[in-house]
Amino acid sequence: MQFKTEVQKQFEKAGWFEGRNMKSAFEKLDGFEKFPDFLKEFLYEYGDLIVKTIPTFEGAVMNFKALTEGGYSINEYLSKPAYYGGKYTFPIAYYPLDNTTLECDAEGRIYMAGDFPCLVSNDFIAGIEKVIMEDYSDTLVWNPETNQWADEYQ
Repeated sequence: MQFKTEVQKQFEKAGWFEGRNMKSAFEKLDGFEKFPDFLKEFLYEYGDLIVKTIPTFEGAVMNFKALTEGGYSINEYLSKPAYYGGKYTFPIAYYPLDNTTLECDAEGRIYMAGDFPCLVSNDFIAGIEKVIMEDYSDTLVWNPETNQWADEYQ
């Protein structure tokens, strides 16, 4: 799995290298076997890293160690669908700057879930690239009044 050059460089700065395999760290997590295969593959290779975002804001990192450090209960996540969109989501990383969780669903859509859930991308790789690059163009927000994704919610 490869990302555009500038994103790949951020992963490399965080400790990623060709052939990296964190399978043993993730396989022991209770409930991890329920993750979709594409997400497992991503986490085996890129998980358990703390990646600075582009542009770098003070403290802006995507913490892909959140799962292995016990920050999320996978079984709790999978006990009910997310209130936004009604889909089951899987935690991927923690974004401390906004106190949000990077999530995806089984189809590979990328979400940022916090006070105002956002649908970042319908494509897994593009979504990871967007959050590392702090690119929230074309991001949709959840409108709780209509129970739909919208360009804006006020």
